Amino acid sequence: MTFKMSDTPQTIKIFNLRSDTNEFIGAGDAYIPPHTGLPANCTDIAPPDIPASHIAIFD
Repeated sequence: MTFKMSDTPQTIKIFNLRSDTNEFIGAGDAYIPPHTGLPANCTDIAPPDIPASHIAIFD
């Protein structure tokens, strides 16, 4: 999914990132008020499948 600003409120699935390393640290739903963007340190791009004992970094 690609986030698009809207004039209506929306709730979307986001993926949270650690601010200093950009590691994916979790997922959740975010309420986005009209005419605003995504919250800080998150993306709407899902992380890739990764092997056990590895971490995903958003680039």
